[in-house]
Parts: sequence; structure tokens; C-alpha cells
Amino acid sequence: MVILRFGLICDNIRYVMTKKTTRTKLTEELKTQLRTEFVQGIELKSGERKHFSIEDLIKKYNVAPATLYRASQSEAWKALREQYNIELQEELNKQRAKKQAKESIKFDDTLLLKANELINQVTFYLNINEDAMNMGGKPLQPTQFLSLCNALLTAQKLGKISMGEITENINVNSTVKEAEAFNSIMELLDTVKSERLNSDSDPLH
Repeated sequence: MVILRFGLICDNIRYVMTKKTTRTKLTEELKTQLRTEFVQGIELKSGERKHFSIEDLIKKYNVAPATLYRASQSEAWKALREQYNIELQEELNKQRAKKQAKESIKFDDTLLLKANELINQVTFYLNINEDAMNMGGKPLQPTQFLSLCNALLTAQKLGKISMGEITENINVNSTVKEAEAFNSIMELLDTVKSERLNSDSDPLH
């Protein structure tokens, strides 16, 4: 019975010694690799970045825990990881800002194009109205004319926004401008109406 117990103890000692001798030696090259994985992590195929704890690295590379903990503390791996994350976030912010700036320029170009298209359409209808007035035809109704003027003001706002100009003053004064435009339109239509009435009342020879 004593011999059996002694044999079990020897087996246990041999097992412990075997486990100790199978630990991977922490060379400078391996330590650099482990530090990189701890500080920077690794990028997965999905694009996500996976970080490892000291315990993860111990299991992954089968290194002695005390040796790796001592190395990580002496070289401040935790502080290096925090600094790396800060720098990585700053770089991501720069890339995101650059992408947003590019998209903003594209959007502004489209906005300016639409503003010009709107101006062209309004001009088209104003020309039709002018031709009608010159030929004694029926001009646009005041509300229709006002709608065209409002469309021009909208095109102006779009154009200024697309070129990066401040539009607060435009918004503040828009009501005044629209009222002035409406009064001018009404005066113009009254003049046209008077001229047409006088023309109709002239005696025929």
C-alpha cells in the first residue's frame, strides 16, 4: 500500500515537471508578437478588431504566466493599448471627416445644379408670360406669378447653401422680399390691365 502511494506521488511530480518543461520560452521575438497582439489586437475577416487579455495570450501561446505578467507590467502594455486606441480613434475620425467632406462637396454640386435647373424653369414660364403680355394675351395670375418669384427665392437659397454661404439673413428677410415682389407684380399687372382697357376703348378708324 505504501509502495502504491509512493508511485502515485512520483507520477504526480513527473506530471508537474513535464507541464513545466513544455511551456513555450518567451523569446524577444515572441514577446514582441504578444505585445503587438495585446496592444493592437488582430483584425478579423469581418473587419472587426479582436483584443486579447494576458490570460488569452498565456493560453494561446502556452507561456509561463508569471513571465508574461512581469513583461507586460515592466513595459506598460496596458498604457500602450490605451494610447493605441486613442490614436486609432483619431485616425478613424480623420478618415470619416474626409469621407464626409467628399460627400458634402458632391451634395453641394448636386444642390447647385438643381438650383440652376429651377431658375431655368422659372425663366421659361416668365418668358411665356412676357410673350403673352406683348401679344395682348392673358398674363399669369398674381398667385401664379408670386409662386414663380418664391421659386426664384428658393433657388437663391439653394445656390447660396451649396456655395457655403450663411443663409440666416435670407431667411429673416424672405418675407419682406416676397411682399415686395408681390407688390411689384400687382403694380405691373394693374399697368398691363389699364393699357389693355385703353387699347380696347380706342375708336376704330
